Amino acid sequence: MKGLASYVMRGLSQAVIVTSVLALLSLFLPLLGIISAAVVGLVTLRQGARNGLRVALLSTLAAGIILALSIANPLPVLGFLVLQWFPLWLLGGLLRSTRSLNLSLQAALGFGVLAILVQYLLLGDPAQAWLTQLQPLMEQLSKSGVVDASQGTEFTRELAGWMAGVLAAGIFLQLILSLLLARWWQAQLYNPGGFRSEFRQLRVSKWLGVVGLPALAVLLLSSLEAPELLRHFGTLLLAPFFLLGLAVVHATLGSTGAGTAWLIAVYLLLFVVMPQAVLMLALIGLLDVWIDFRRRFERYRSAG
Repeated sequence: MKGLASYVMRGLSQAVIVTSVLALLSLFLPLLGIISAAVVGLVTLRQGARNGLRVALLSTLAAGIILALSIANPLPVLGFLVLQWFPLWLLGGLLRSTRSLNLSLQAALGFGVLAILVQYLLLGDPAQAWLTQLQPLMEQLSKSGVVDASQGTEFTRELAGWMAGVLAAGIFLQLILSLLLARWWQAQLYNPGGFRSEFRQLRVSKWLGVVGLPALAVLLLSSLEAPELLRHFGTLLLAPFFLLGLAVVHATLGSTGAGTAWLIAVYLLLFVVMPQAVLMLALIGLLDVWIDFRRRFERYRSAG
């Protein structure tokens, strides 16, 4: 990954090639979109907003030409620009000017909120629209015997009621992961070790903790009785508090001198029992806003 970052920083053409090629490959491997957007973020962080915007616009042109020649439809490239490159350019510019990863993370939440509002503006009733989209898939699973027909119908209804928030949380996570990757690249190339300490000190404002208390409480409900918007915002806020919880774990294990095996165990736990582990880390992140586990742990170690 460091080699890729070094290649990107050789010049404008290299950055545009990597950004556009990875974006096109993300049509088949979606995770590559995170790396593509991170290139725009890296150029913006290191060389400024003007060069970052040039990479985004030229990549749009390059990818558009390739799509026009291959499938005669360049329109998908607008999705790259609007959903990935332009937001990363804004977030990278904010991080470059403020040098605050905390502020940038909270600013990225604005794109998640916007995603929820846009769904209401375009779809009217997001739950009903998602139900229409999910029903054919569930019918196929029912026909193949993977799920029971009656249970599948109920599950589809429940899932559709959460999808607006899930989509918003996904957009936020994609943007913030791209920004973190860009910041890590920058540290690898120009400030080795800087990203580790910056991530371990990741925090959010108290106002977000105030909003997060009732919003995350909704996620503990077992039904769709909670207000719809609060449910969606609760799902969105799960993402930043999850990252904050990860930062607490990294900082705590790092200060105790624990080996990387412990961190590997944490990430394996996320894959094995993902819903429960994600919620647990999000609760740790939310409590950290008020308790500040890292500061208290440092005081405890100093006193000991």
